[in-house]
Amino acid sequence: MNIALAGLTAREEVALGMLVGKSLPGTQCLAATDGPKAPLPPADLYVVDLAGRGMARWTDAAQVELLNSLGGAPAVLVAPAFDQTWSALDAHLRQSQPLVLLHKPYGIEAMRAALQEAAAGPRSVALRTLKPAAPGAADVRPVLRPSLPPQRAGTLPPAMALDVLGAVPAMGAPALSEPTLACADFQARTAALPGKPLFLRRLAESLAQPHPFELRISFVNRMIFHPGGQWAASNTPPSVLEQLCKDDQLASSVEIDAIDSQDALARAARLDIPAQPLEALLWKLAHGLADSKA
Repeated sequence: MNIALAGLTAREEVALGMLVGKSLPGTQCLAATDGPKAPLPPADLYVVDLAGRGMARWTDAAQVELLNSLGGAPAVLVAPAFDQTWSALDAHLRQSQPLVLLHKPYGIEAMRAALQEAAAGPRSVALRTLKPAAPGAADVRPVLRPSLPPQRAGTLPPAMALDVLGAVPAMGAPALSEPTLACADFQARTAALPGKPLFLRRLAESLAQPHPFELRISFVNRMIFHPGGQWAASNTPPSVLEQLCKDDQLASSVEIDAIDSQDALARAARLDIPAQPLEALLWKLAHGLADSKA
């Protein structure tokens, strides 16, 4: 059986190649490296990173493009962390093919189960979703390193190709009742604030970029945002954030650095900063800080 990997990074391709070799003997992995919009190569099963294929969020057009590219073949669909839009595929799916939806960050066992589920063959028309484990669960998120091209997978020791650092729990999905605020709405609220605090202005400008970034507020206090992945992490108390909004000189000392998208979650884990849905944190910032400036 051939499995085509589409939209994944080189590190993920190496790690998945090793995982597939152990979980599905006799299976060969093929990397689709011709670009996010290139036709997928013929395969018996696909692993598709939706964001890597330019489909981070579900739309009618994205669904049609995805299903056409799969050509009825089974697939594991990897969605961004906390994204729930691709669940809409369940209601619209009209092809009898096993599709397993897996959210980042996923553990080794979750990916193995998804591969085996997809390879098992058609069971129903409905989309099956494998959600990340709740915080504290035994499943751990693999940290993939180093950044080496896929063709060198055979030369990599297993410990280098797929390395689990400590017990980093996978993040649970957000509660549906949790209030949220979209990036565009946060930027609009910030622009309308009297005085326009420098800290909130700098944050709103940074959120316009899809890549992750880190706010280094102090040696201890950090904030990590990933607009493209729709998640954020912060260990900065409200009192510190309020002070930053009151003091533009203090806010100017905050360093904002772009970080690698593949390292963002690992960095949050190393700093022991809990991750949460981006729009939930923006709602807290808007109502806890922005409203106090109105």
